[in-house]
Amino acid sequence: MGGKRFKRNEAFRYDFGKPLDCEYRVIKKEKGIETKSVVIAGKIINISPNGLQLSDGAYTYEIKIGEALEFTFTLTSDLLILVGEVVWKKTEFQGNLYGIRFLSLGMEQVIIDELKKYAKERL
Repeated sequence: MGGKRFKRNEAFRYDFGKPLDCEYRVIKKEKGIETKSVVIAGKIINISPNGLQLSDGAYTYEIKIGEALEFTFTLTSDLLILVGEVVWKKTEFQGNLYGIRFLSLGMEQVIIDELKKYAKERL
C-alpha cells in the first residue's frame, strides 16, 4: 500500500450486515479503446459516498490495483452504475477484498440519499 492511507473511517460509511449483491466489470483501455470484461458477481461489504469495499467471493480473475471497475447494484429502487478504481487488495480465506475509490463524478449525494432510504427501509 506504500505511504498512502485511505479513509476507512469516513464519517458516512454504511456497513451492510449481510453483504449486498452487485455485478461488476473490469474496464481496460488499450490504444485509446475501452473494453469491458464479462459481468462478474460480487458482494459489497460497505459503501461511502467516495468508495466501497468489494468481496469477489473467490472469483478467479486477478484484479490488480489501479484497474477500473464498473459496478451495477440496487440499494432501494434505482439501479446505480458507478465506476471506481482499485486502491488496495487483501487476500482472505474466502476470496479477495478490494478497496474501491469512486471515479464517477457528482454521485456523492445520490449515494447518500440512496443509503438513507435503504437504512430507513431496514428499520
